[in-house]
Amino acid sequence: MQPAPVEGTSVESTTAPFERHEPNPAPNLTTAPGQNASATTLMQGTSNGASSVYSSYLKITGGIEGWFGDGAIAVWDSLLDFQRRAKITGHMLEIGVHHGKSAALMAMYAQPGNKVLLVDYALKAAKIERALAAAQPAPGVEFVTAQCDSRELGVSPLVVQTYRQHRWIHIDGEHSAGAVTNDMRIANQLLASDGVLVIDDFFSWLYPQVTEAVLRYVRQNPDDFALFLCGFNKAYLARPHFVHNYLQFCAAELPEALAARGQETTVGKTTYPAEMNVFGVGPRFQGKALRGPDWEDNLVRF
Repeated sequence: MQPAPVEGTSVESTTAPFERHEPNPAPNLTTAPGQNASATTLMQGTSNGASSVYSSYLKITGGIEGWFGDGAIAVWDSLLDFQRRAKITGHMLEIGVHHGKSAALMAMYAQPGNKVLLVDYALKAAKIERALAAAQPAPGVEFVTAQCDSRELGVSPLVVQTYRQHRWIHIDGEHSAGAVTNDMRIANQLLASDGVLVIDDFFSWLYPQVTEAVLRYVRQNPDDFALFLCGFNKAYLARPHFVHNYLQFCAAELPEALAARGQETTVGKTTYPAEMNVFGVGPRFQGKALRGPDWEDNLVRF
């Protein structure tokens, strides 16, 4: 089944990797009083558009089934808003879409001319269509869906066409170590120099192989990815030559950004950079929004 496009966008759907199809006619998504404005309007409406996007997303997320917790939502919105303010642009990819709960937030931050690629072995087209329609993305955003095993992406022409042009990639597909390694290889071909790679179920007790696969890949490919943040069931990685910008954001802006989104959290950096240069984020600990190492918890080094 092929999802209908959101007004002002084009949607392509396929049961093989990114085969081209004519889109269905767009549904009428005219904004009524009390409904969300388009994502473009929200982001342009204030100097810090994240609060508007975030609050609008919270209005629709309850109607979308999925495993995307409040803490993770707030971290995503904070990082996506940082990219917006830093004028970091590019395509987006999600492997493992389910009903489109996290894809909807990606859609709200996608910019005209961007592609949002949604890949799932068991694509729930109608559910995803409803989530994207509720998100009301900006006109000119192109949605491309593929019902396939993500291992097939390596031979897709679109991977070549969008090589290193993605600024946000979310891996939430099959949770075997082999699948995670494969998906990280795909992400390595696609992630831009200033982009973010997000991996689901990092440090999950149910999927320890995910954590091992991520850390092993980073150890074996230190020139490609650097882990800079983990928490609320997600790992966040960037390119080593740009990661200092995200580390700076975690130290200087993330605690306040999460508080502004109603999350009482602690952002921690509890060891020296030479040992591990990664921030963690979780529920408030010892009353601190930002915490350093045990022996000097008021000093954060990165």
